Amino acid sequence: MKLVQITVTADGRVEMSTYGFPGKSCVEATKFMKELLGEETFIKMKPTAFVPYVQTQQQVKTQE
Repeated sequence: MKLVQITVTADGRVEMSTYGFPGKSCVEATKFMKELLGEETFIKMKPTAFVPYVQTQQQVKTQE
């Protein structure tokens, strides 16, 4: 399951964490919020962001 968690801290900072997004696809998933909020002040990528994302397709042959 893909999840974007948004937290507003007591001092008004907005923090976003993503879960379940392969590679750097989290960047695209949070783009809408970055456009709404404006300038970013800090980005911390999780180790999973640096794992290559390879989308695979599987074909299944059936016998008729």
